[in-house]
Amino acid sequence: AMEFLAVSAAMGAKELFTYNRDNYKFDQDQSIEREGFRLRMQVLRFQLFREDVRDLVKLTVDRMDIYHLVGALFLQFCVVLFCEGRGQ
Repeated sequence: AMEFLAVSAAMGAKELFTYNRDNYKFDQDQSIEREGFRLRMQVLRFQLFREDVRDLVKLTVDRMDIYHLVGALFLQFCVVLFCEGRGQ
């Protein structure tokens, strides 16, 4: 009878260990996948931030190019207006 109890306890302990082990391994696999997905999404999110900053800077630079062109044409107009015929 004593041997039967020892064998039953050992089998019960083994069953308890393997029952929860499968669930634990499944949860760990999902946890690792979730963490990898979170990191990939974070990298993509910051790439979007960088792209937004790049677009804003490009917009400012393009606008300044137009201002420089208009300023140069205005300066040329003023020079022609004030200096035309003065040297004669």
